[in-house]
Formats: sequence, C-alpha cells, structure tokens
Amino acid sequence: MFLFDRIDFVALVGLWVQAFVAWVFVAILGALRQRESSFDALRSFRRAFLALAVSLSILSVRFFSAHDPEGPGQWYDGEWPVVAAYMAYLGLKVAFGLHIVRGCYELAGRNPSPLLARLWWPAIGLFALAPLAVVDITPLLIVQAPAMIACAQISLRALRRERDDEHGLRLVRLSLRWLLGTWCLHAVVASLVGWLPALGFVLSLNSLLDLAVQLMLGIGLVVSMLQASHRRMRAAERERERLERELARDEKLRALGTLVSGVAHELNNPLTVILGYAELLSSTPQAASTARIIEEQAERCRGIVRNLSALAGHSAQSPEDLNVAELVERVVRGLTPHERAQGKQVVLHVAASLQLCADRIGLEQVLSNLIANAFDASPSGAAVTVSARRIGAGVEFRVADQGPGVPAVLRERLFEPFFTTKRPGQGMGLGLAIAHAIVRGHGGSISVEDGPDGRGAIFCVFVPDSSQASATRPRQLAGAAPARSLLVLDDDSAVRSVLRGHAERRGWRVSEFDCAEAALTQRARLAQFDVVLCDLRMPGMGGVGFHDRLASEDAALLARTVFATGDLASTDAVRFSQRCQRPLVQKPFVFDELFDVLETCAADAQLAPRPR
Repeated sequence: MFLFDRIDFVALVGLWVQAFVAWVFVAILGALRQRESSFDALRSFRRAFLALAVSLSILSVRFFSAHDPEGPGQWYDGEWPVVAAYMAYLGLKVAFGLHIVRGCYELAGRNPSPLLARLWWPAIGLFALAPLAVVDITPLLIVQAPAMIACAQISLRALRRERDDEHGLRLVRLSLRWLLGTWCLHAVVASLVGWLPALGFVLSLNSLLDLAVQLMLGIGLVVSMLQASHRRMRAAERERERLERELARDEKLRALGTLVSGVAHELNNPLTVILGYAELLSSTPQAASTARIIEEQAERCRGIVRNLSALAGHSAQSPEDLNVAELVERVVRGLTPHERAQGKQVVLHVAASLQLCADRIGLEQVLSNLIANAFDASPSGAAVTVSARRIGAGVEFRVADQGPGVPAVLRERLFEPFFTTKRPGQGMGLGLAIAHAIVRGHGGSISVEDGPDGRGAIFCVFVPDSSQASATRPRQLAGAAPARSLLVLDDDSAVRSVLRGHAERRGWRVSEFDCAEAALTQRARLAQFDVVLCDLRMPGMGGVGFHDRLASEDAALLARTVFATGDLASTDAVRFSQRCQRPLVQKPFVFDELFDVLETCAADAQLAPRPR
C-alpha cells in the first residue's frame, strides 16, 4: 500500500493540503471581490489561485491514482489520461504565475506590459504541450521552473516602487522572493535526483515548501487588499468631508447672497446719488476738496458692496481679451505705498505675449487680494513673486511670499468667509473668500502650497479661457456729437435727479418716468428718444418685464435701451444678465463709463431705421 511509502505519503499529503489551501484563498478572494468590485487586482489574484487550485487538484487525482493499486484502474505514465492531466496541470500553473504578475501590476496601480498580453496564451499553450514530450513529473518540475522564476521576478519588479510601510505588501514581496528561491531549489534537486537518489525525499518536500510560500502569498495578498480597501475608504471619507465642507460653505454663501441681494439694491441707489453729486461738486473750486473726500468714502462703500456680491458668487462677469503682463502690472501699480515704505518689492515673471480671455475686474480683485496678503505675510525687505504661465486651456497665476507659510490644519478653512489668522482690526477674513468666489465663478481653481524648502506659501490660481470675449464695436462719429435725448426709468427720484444733472452737463435732453408701465402708456413718444436707461428693480413689471415686452413687441426700441441695476447679487439678476440682449450697467455708476455706453447705444441706433 502506498501509505507505507513515506516519500509518496509526504508528497500526497502536501498536495492535498496545498490544494485545499488554494481553494480556501479562492473563496476568501471571491468574497473580497464581491465587496470591492472595482478593484481589478482582486480579480487577477482570485483567478491566479483558482488556476492553482484546479491544477493541484488534477495533480492530486493523478498522484493518488498512480499509487492506489486497489482502485478501479491505475494511470501509468505515457497513457493519455496522464498526459492530459499533466497538460492541464502545467498550463494552469503557468496561468497562475501570469495572473500573479498581472495582479501585482494592478496592485501597484500600473498597466502590465503589452508584451505580457501578447505572450499570455502562447506561453500557456507552449508549456501545456510539454507533457507530449516529457511524461514524468520530475522532468516537468524542471520544465515549469523557468516560468515560475520569471513570473516571480517580474512581479517583484512591478512592486519595487510601492510603499514599504504596509505589512501586506512586505509579506507579498517576501513570498515572491521565497517563490523564486524554492523554484530554483526544485529545479536543482530535480536535475540531480537521478544521480543522487537520496535527494528523492527532499524532492517530496516540494509541496510543503510550495504550501508555505502559498500561505505567505495568500495572506499577504488578503492583507494588501484589506489595506488598499482601507486606504480607499479613508480617501472616500476625506472626500466626503471635503464635499460636506464645500456644501456648508455654499449654503453660507447662498444665505449671504440673499442678504447681499437686498442690501446691494438699497445701498447702491444712495451711493449712486452720493457719487453723482460728489462728482458734480468737484467741478466747483470751493467744494472740490470736500467733494473728493465724499467721493473717496463712497467709493470705499461701493467696493465693499461689490466684494460682498462677489463673495456671494452671483457677480456678473464680462469676459474680454487681456494681456496678462499688463493686467498684473496694473494691479501692482495700484498697491498702496505702505508696503514700498517697508522695502517690500514685487518680482514679476510674466511673458509679455501671454493672453487670456476673462473678466478683467474680477481678476484684478483676485490678484490684488493675493498680493496684499503676501505683503502682509512677508517680513520687511522681502520680495513677493508673481508669475503666470499658460497651462492647457487657461493660465496659472502663482503668488509666492516669504512669510511663515500656512499650516496644513488651516488650509481647509483658509477660503471660508470671515476666517482670518490676523489680529483683530487687521482683517475681516473676506479677501481670500472673495478671491475663491471669483475664481470659482470663472470655472477655475485656487489652492495653496508650501514654498521652496518649506519656506513661505504659494497661492496657485488657475483661470480657464472663456469661450469667447464679448466683442465691442467702436463708435465712429463724424465731427462733434449731436445733442441726444435720454429717457430715464427709475423709481428713485434722487437717482433720476443726479442722472439728469450729469446728462444735461453733457448736453443731453432728459425725460423721466418712475415705472415701466407709465412709459409704455406713451409708446409713440418713446420712439423719439435716442436712448432709454431702465432700472431693473422697480414696482410693477420692472426692468425685466420691460425688456421682455420690448423683445416681443418693439425690437427697435429695445435696441436703444440700456438697463441698470444696483443688485447683481441675486440669482434672478444674474440669470437676467445672462439672457439680456442689451447692455447692463451696475450701480453706483462711473458716470463717464455710463455715458460712453449710452453714446455708443445712440450711435448704433442710427444705423437702423426708427419709426416716427
């Protein structure tokens, strides 16, 4: 009976246990595969152990039948069942090695070499045909040794750059080294057993050695899969937390936008009046200095309202073609001399030919805020570096300071409204939040990273090119401009009054209505005006209803209409600005710019016939 042959008994038990362990790992990896359906490495490793389990089961059956004289029939070397069993065994063992190689590449996050895909089936087929010429198990060990050694070496190379702080990967590497060493030993012992029969017992231990390697490899793979799953879970958790913070910030901004929407309209109308009269007073020598102070303070209020509108994320944008170098230089020239007095400088690295299509005012605000923050963070005598370069379909701006840097724990909150690390009275925590909102409105991104050698901070802003710049048609008027007639539609009498003053100062004739409905009752009279300036927020239909009525009933009059608003923070105002067919100017006005727009509109209207 074969059980009394210790060598065969050890070999058979080793095969049985090895096959059983392989099937166990097939089940374990299959269970993990159901949980981690997107992890390709699991699929490859499960297929590897499935091929190993089937091959060892086939070899166990063949080994048992060869040593069981009481069975229904023995399989002898050279007979077709034995040859078929060896062919299946050898092909599946090579498939096991190839799947291990593929799994290691996928575990490392890389694609296997294309050569592996081309040699996959030829290698399996070539080794599967070997039993046609070699019919004994001992030579077959020598035949399959090169394949297993090569697979172990390639797998180790695939994992050579992976992190060393994970127990699973270290165990996988160790098992692959053992796989390489044991198959070198199998090949040597199998080659010498014919001359040294005493090595037969050593050869019978090959299943036990393979079992140890198999256990080490399987456990290492399972641990690696679990650790990789844990990493992905942690990454997903961090991403979820980031999205929750973004959602909370957006909710705050929406609430702020609702508040700003009402505040902007209520403040911009009186600011229009204050700025308008201050400009009129500035022409009087006796009141020029006082008017200038009033104008400066009103400008500060206007800047605060515009910043809040930008922070709420509802500011309208007017993309135009910009020379980036000129844009940056203009921002730097506008900085206060306080930083210059401290010996702080700005170093520019911007190509003169760099172009970008974006909202000029918004980008100036972003760069101004970032450079001002960089000055605040840098010590006396330091230099702030501003650079810009084209990346893909946009431009990346980088503002680097020489300050203490931004700790990692603060970076997640850095762009939150009203969050600041400055001392009380030195900042409201709105500068970076406003910059973030403007950049987000452009569809870009803003982030912060450490400076060189961990010194200072670098703020990186990516702004994509807008689809197209708004084309501005130049005015072409011969000689002096003729007297124009202007109709003002606004429910605020003070705004109408200051507009009348500026218009008459420029030679315009002015009429007024306090609502759109009153103007529409005199449709025939409307045709006599060169330009209509209509406010959006008025009682009744308002400017939006006036626009829509003219769009459907009187396109010629709509072509001579300019709209104005003190509220570009609300969602409704932004939506209207996106579909508005006419110019939309924002209160409080810059009156020279306003009348440039009105003059252009009047000049363009001359090109089309007008009913009398």
